[in-house]
Amino acid sequence: MATPFSFFLLVVLLITSAAPSNGCPHYQKEALLEFKSLLLANTSATADSLLEWDPDTSCCGWSDVGCWSEVEPRVVTDLDFSYLVPSILDENATVTSAILAPLFRLTTLMRLDLTTNYIHGEIPPEISNLTRLEDLDLSSNHFSGAIPPQLFSLTSLQTLRLSVYEAEKTGSYIDGPFVRRSYKNGNFLTGEIPSEIGNLTKLQELDLGNNRLTGAIPQALLGLEKLESLSLRGNFLSGEIPVGIGNLSRLDSISLSDNRLTGGIPLSIQNLTKLYTLTLDDNLLSGGIPVGLFDFPEMGALYLGNNNLTLKNVDALVPKSKLGELSLASCSISGRIPVWLRNQTEISYLDLSRNRITGGFPKWLAKMGIIDLVVSDNLLEGTLPLELFLERGLERPSQGILDLSKNKFSGNFPDSDRCDRDWFMALVLSNNQFTGPITQCISNVSTLALLDLSMNQLSGEPFQSLCRHPSSSCPSYIDISFNSFHGEISVAYVSNRYQLGVLELSHNEFTGISPRNLETLKFLDLNNNNISGEIPTSLSTMSSLQILVLRNNYLEGSIPLQAFSNLTSLRILDLSGNRVSGRVPASLGDLAGMRIAPSDSSIKEMVSHSSGYFSYFDREMLTSFTPLLEVFWKTLHLGLPNEHLGLYTFLDLSNNRLSGEIPRTLGRLTSLKVLNLSHNQLTGRIPDSFGEMRDLESLDLSHNDLYGEIPESMGKLLQLTNLKLSDNNLTGRIPHGPQMDRMNDPDSYARNVGGLCGTQIRVPCIEPVTPEEAASTPGDGIESEEGLVWFSWMTAGIGYPAGFVTTVLGMYGFGYFHRPMWRRRRMRSRAAIKF
Repeated sequence: MATPFSFFLLVVLLITSAAPSNGCPHYQKEALLEFKSLLLANTSATADSLLEWDPDTSCCGWSDVGCWSEVEPRVVTDLDFSYLVPSILDENATVTSAILAPLFRLTTLMRLDLTTNYIHGEIPPEISNLTRLEDLDLSSNHFSGAIPPQLFSLTSLQTLRLSVYEAEKTGSYIDGPFVRRSYKNGNFLTGEIPSEIGNLTKLQELDLGNNRLTGAIPQALLGLEKLESLSLRGNFLSGEIPVGIGNLSRLDSISLSDNRLTGGIPLSIQNLTKLYTLTLDDNLLSGGIPVGLFDFPEMGALYLGNNNLTLKNVDALVPKSKLGELSLASCSISGRIPVWLRNQTEISYLDLSRNRITGGFPKWLAKMGIIDLVVSDNLLEGTLPLELFLERGLERPSQGILDLSKNKFSGNFPDSDRCDRDWFMALVLSNNQFTGPITQCISNVSTLALLDLSMNQLSGEPFQSLCRHPSSSCPSYIDISFNSFHGEISVAYVSNRYQLGVLELSHNEFTGISPRNLETLKFLDLNNNNISGEIPTSLSTMSSLQILVLRNNYLEGSIPLQAFSNLTSLRILDLSGNRVSGRVPASLGDLAGMRIAPSDSSIKEMVSHSSGYFSYFDREMLTSFTPLLEVFWKTLHLGLPNEHLGLYTFLDLSNNRLSGEIPRTLGRLTSLKVLNLSHNQLTGRIPDSFGEMRDLESLDLSHNDLYGEIPESMGKLLQLTNLKLSDNNLTGRIPHGPQMDRMNDPDSYARNVGGLCGTQIRVPCIEPVTPEEAASTPGDGIESEEGLVWFSWMTAGIGYPAGFVTTVLGMYGFGYFHRPMWRRRRMRSRAAIKF
């Protein structure tokens, strides 16, 4: 007989067995585990959260997985899979979109976030299985190809982001000036925006920015009445901005910057009273700027710069908006800086560059404490007010930018012990007429990361104040070229905040350099100074150096073997225009930086990777910051743009007093693009190993004492576009090759005492004659050679025209007699009619 207690246990068991499980469905767990397995098979690095998944527990308890708890059984509705691949530097990562296949079986998903995983390949069309999806974020990956039309069958979507992850943007506003098409973490989607996008009628946020989309903005977008945020920035869109955009009354953010849009700004935009952000900069827009754009009560960021727009009656403007960010670059503004700006008390970013603004720098603007102020490329003059550098007790990040380059400012820099030490992160005052020394208002800014004072009339010893002690400035990037600075380059102190990466000191009067504390330096340009003495062996301590330019100084002595032995990253070495003597060291052939394929990096990236402020340089907002490296490229004096400086490899030892033979080891520099050893006293033969320099584009060995034949191996130089071998003692046949045959400028081979021949210079080569052949030939050898040369040219002169005529007649005859009989009759009948 059952006891009451046993009956109670039975009831409990029945209730428990009948209750639904609170775990996720088995098929969803299996899909997630399959996704994890595919991801781990494709990359050696992944987020720890995935590694913590326990197959014996409910997937609703796993990290990054969300379930809907209001229904039973619980189902997966939310996947936050951002940053699963934590580093783009994972060289083994080959994550493709194929790993996403298991996720498309989770048909209950409402939110899917896959940002910043560097996923390659096309967006799979199977994404259309996720019919309940409301929020889809695929930003900051490497998706390519067209946007699949199946994506637009997800009619429940409220948010669609295929651009750059918001947290990676550096601007204070959603679509500030700092996200450009060159951003490396974006996607690569191509083609036009499909008209099917009009199916997403519930869409509130659409971000297709930073891709490679083309075509016009589709009219179908105008049917998305619930749209609040629209971003198509950083593409290749063309055509005009649709007039009907002003009917999307819920819009509070529009970003169309950095495209190829034409026409004017539609007046209908003035109807969007909720507008908070409007960025139309960097397009081809033209016409007048509607004054109503300055009257939005909620407007915080307005970017209209770098178009062909015109702001008329700028002085009469009385904006109602309280702007935080404003760009009016290249808007044909003339006269003085608009006075109405002093009422914009909340402004933190102001760009008035590339206009025709005149007058002095007003004190009221200096006192406003604008964090990022760019007024470059105008006609401003006079001295800078001290107020621009004084502390004002403002709460602001120490990442400010002041760019007043390309104006007509003059006089000394302000000097006071009251100057703000924690304001600027970048100070660009280049291309002005400043005089005197660097004052403490500049040298004591401890937050300074970039300092550009180039192309002025400054003087003094800059390193008596810069990089001198812990309270002084020691930026990562220093450009003080084209001034009259003098003294020795000596860095006594390196900031803990930044690593010194670039020293651009060319065209001054420096007399020496001490490599102490320059271990992190990547770029050193000292061309056209007064540096004398021997090349210091201590250069070897600058182990991170990639670019070293010592051209046009007074260096003498031999090239020390140990000076470059430790510079394994060196890609550009220029010692030309000095008095260096002795042999070319064979150890130069061991420079690893000239043996490996270069990467497309810029000076900014060189610095930023070692300095910890990569996000700052990604802003690309310094309109005048376009440093160039002066080089002699293919006999031309050029400035290489910093954006692609990493693509170049140079070795220039020209215009010195080097002697001896050229070492064969230079042929190991297989990635070298330019080799210039001209205007020396080099002897011996051209090394046969030069044919191994597969990337060589320019070779100049002119004005030496080289002898012998040009190596046949040089015919393998398939990238060669410039060759100078004149003024030597070279002899023999110029070798053939796909590029060598194009090196047909006679001046490239001129004044070789031994004499060169070949089809490139139209000088026939005489084959050597044996003694037996010479004995059987009447006349002396000279007459015989002259006869052979005459006969060769006579044969060519008669043979080529005769052959041409014979070929034409033969082709005509063949074509005529191989026609059908009826066509021959028709031709004869036509000839008779014409006659």
